[in-house]
Amino acid sequence: MNHSKCDIHYRAGYADPSPYPEIKVQAANLHYAELLMDDYAGVISEFTAVSQYLYHHFYFKEIDEKLGELLENVSITEMRHMEMLADLIKKLGGNPVIRGSYSTSGQFWSGNYIYYGTNLCEQLKADIDAEYKAIEEYQKHIRSIDDPNIQAILHRIILDEKVHIRLFNQALVQFCRW
Repeated sequence: MNHSKCDIHYRAGYADPSPYPEIKVQAANLHYAELLMDDYAGVISEFTAVSQYLYHHFYFKEIDEKLGELLENVSITEMRHMEMLADLIKKLGGNPVIRGSYSTSGQFWSGNYIYYGTNLCEQLKADIDAEYKAIEEYQKHIRSIDDPNIQAILHRIILDEKVHIRLFNQALVQFCRW
């Protein structure tokens, strides 16, 4: 993937400003591809994040336009991550169909992985929790994958997830004062 293709989806303020590393791998490796399938479309994954954040966006935009934009733009950033992971999976010799690997026992993705919720504050808390869990999964995969190219990409994605945590926490403070 060239950087201009990735940059067309860039949303200033919704992602870390540092550049993404080049999408490349040292060699084909189906085990690594399977690990990344969980990040791509497993239980805790970019596909789950995109779907959950878009669902929340549909409701949040009716409450507050800026809050709706937040969820929409964060979901677009998560789509960028999906695209990068799909490119890595293909370069590793895998096939980026919409399924996880270990987290789903190889089954296709399910809408059951989304936290739908009915309360804005609980939904924001779930979104924050999802970002922390994603970072945890990426860190686990960084330790399991002995390819510095892939590790660099996963480290860079984590920077975006940290921005999302900060933005979601700001929204939580603004809309959920107890």
